[in-house]
Amino acid sequence: MVIVNLKGGLGNQMFQYALGRHLAEKNNAVLKLDTTSLSKAEEIGNIYRPFDLDAFNIKNEQATPEEIRALQYPYGLISKFINNFKLKILRRTFVEFDEKILELKDNTYLDGYWQSPKYFEAIRNILIAEFTLKSPLSPSSQALQAKILESTSVALHVRHGDYVTNKRVFNENGICSVDYYKQAIDIISSKVTNPTFFVFSDDIAWVKANLPLPTETVFVSGETISAPEELYLMSVCQHNIIANSSFSWWGAWLNQNGDKTVIAPTPWFDTITYDDNLILNSWIQLPK
Repeated sequence: MVIVNLKGGLGNQMFQYALGRHLAEKNNAVLKLDTTSLSKAEEIGNIYRPFDLDAFNIKNEQATPEEIRALQYPYGLISKFINNFKLKILRRTFVEFDEKILELKDNTYLDGYWQSPKYFEAIRNILIAEFTLKSPLSPSSQALQAKILESTSVALHVRHGDYVTNKRVFNENGICSVDYYKQAIDIISSKVTNPTFFVFSDDIAWVKANLPLPTETVFVSGETISAPEELYLMSVCQHNIIANSSFSWWGAWLNQNGDKTVIAPTPWFDTITYDDNLILNSWIQLPK
């Protein structure tokens, strides 16, 4: 059995699931999900995020409390102390790539962020199939999909939210500047003919007030469109301008257009060490 501790928003949950799915596939093991950390997010100063993976065609088997305890704390109080020491004292969040993780066998509990395509690139076809929506698109998303498919579409993602309001998150991540988006738009406009920019953001009002966007712009995000639907719509655009956010990272990674242009910000984090392979070699990097 491989149990994955899920935490963070949809993009983070997808990274965590992807590693667990790969290890389960390698070891012919059962994959189970632990969603208890999601409900406790606010206790450690994070924003509450719902379990959104169930919108996809994933292997969605929930671990029982007994199964979680058995794998998370195999040596009782001793292993609980060790785990807490690593997480709170050493601040081990397991963001960067560690090749030894891929050597883990059955009966494993995964607690980290695992933000590297190296953890799951071997099962890309499986993930592309499983990260598809179980239910039909809502009417508003269907209308947007039609516009995306009939145009030279560019998904442009602006992440604010807790990146701005939460001091710890802001210090760790930073945000993409207006200049980053200006340069990215200019590059896309020089490479493709008549692009239409589809804007995804948790702060559409800020985008409208601060970003000088081209005439052909469609604002996507709103209360009628769920996060999984937004991510799906990003992935069916022909090109992607992403934020330093796992949410739009997955939109670009799942984009199956062989001629896509993806523009990504660097550095990804301001104060956290991350995997150099997080931004793919085929993607264009611009200063954040």
